[in-house]
Amino acid sequence: MKRLGVVYDEGAASFGEIQPGVARLAAPVFLLPPGEHNRRLLPLIRRGGETVLLTGDHAQDVATVRAVGLDGIVTFSEQQLARTALFAEGAGLVSHTPATVRLLTDKLAQRERLARAGVDTVPSCPVPTVQALRAALLAPVGLPAVLKPRTGSGSRETHLITDPETGSRLLRRALAGAVAEEFVLESYLAGADTAPFGDYVSVESAVVDGRVHHLAVTGKLPLAPPFRETAQFWPSQLPGPEREGVERLATGALRALGVTTGITHTEIKLTPAGPRIIEVNGRLGGLVQELAVRAAGLDLVGLSGAIALGERPDPRGAGPERVYFQYTNPAPRFPSVLSSVEGVDEVLRQPGITAYIPHVRPGTSLPGGVMTQTLDLLCGHAPDHAAMLDTIARALDTLRFSFATETGQTILTATQLTR
Repeated sequence: MKRLGVVYDEGAASFGEIQPGVARLAAPVFLLPPGEHNRRLLPLIRRGGETVLLTGDHAQDVATVRAVGLDGIVTFSEQQLARTALFAEGAGLVSHTPATVRLLTDKLAQRERLARAGVDTVPSCPVPTVQALRAALLAPVGLPAVLKPRTGSGSRETHLITDPETGSRLLRRALAGAVAEEFVLESYLAGADTAPFGDYVSVESAVVDGRVHHLAVTGKLPLAPPFRETAQFWPSQLPGPEREGVERLATGALRALGVTTGITHTEIKLTPAGPRIIEVNGRLGGLVQELAVRAAGLDLVGLSGAIALGERPDPRGAGPERVYFQYTNPAPRFPSVLSSVEGVDEVLRQPGITAYIPHVRPGTSLPGGVMTQTLDLLCGHAPDHAAMLDTIARALDTLRFSFATETGQTILTATQLTR
């Protein structure tokens, strides 16, 4: 039986999704970089297959992975893309190259490559100091702008900048953080009027031997301020010509970045002038595995593994007859402790709601801030997009969250969490 290495860490798919998807294809070998998430899940992971503890020493870990004897290697974690590419290179396995991973994870390098290739040009520059930020707000970036870490995911420390004073304050605070990192500033892409839907979508793709197969365009609901995702659904609300336009843009971006293999997740803004690239991710999109399985019987974890093993699947696009959705309630932007969640049983009795999965237990401390941290996952389906909106609204009005703060207890409905 073939052996498939999984560089596992916290990421776009849970261990409970990854293990069965991989085990159907090959004997899984879980390669665990050091870290709190893997330390906590180690007993569970060991029950799921052969487990190799990595040290964090590059040369030693490359030698270890080579000695394990793998037929393929894959990861579903943004923070492990670079490590996985180096392991693949050292063992002669199919994967993104290290050069491609740099373009997929370095937001500044990605913007520069897309511009040079003529795919999409969004003014962007590094801002190592407040003085550099103020200069960039004059030219070439201008206002409004988006300040974000050069690497990372989940909208961590991502801010909309509408004036130099706010930008200076936010960058100064970010640079003083516990973790030393670089920041970039880029022009804000103003969206088209797409209400009641979000003004962006994502394209889920499989790349096999350099050939791009688009599996689905994922629709979104509006972001919670400033850039926190709340909901996604298959199929999107886009009509055929507009959907084809975003797929063409995604194809051009993947080719410009040198992506020749694997599953990708490309976020695209819908602007009055047409679709624009937000960012290209070289891995499965967050929570997309659950949506794909439920909406189309499409196992993207398994597809990722098959591609990594050198197989040549011919993936088909998803075309569900109903609308399948996910809604995640974002944690509040103020620091708090989750005290309780009420209304879950009532929500589960509502037509169209199929599951409620808590992501945070009562008693958990929530740091606040602008990063997308989800409290739960609400799953369901509806006959059409209008019915989906009604189903979600009814559920959000029913769910109530209680938070303990420095000033006392705060109770919010799910609807209020996005304000």
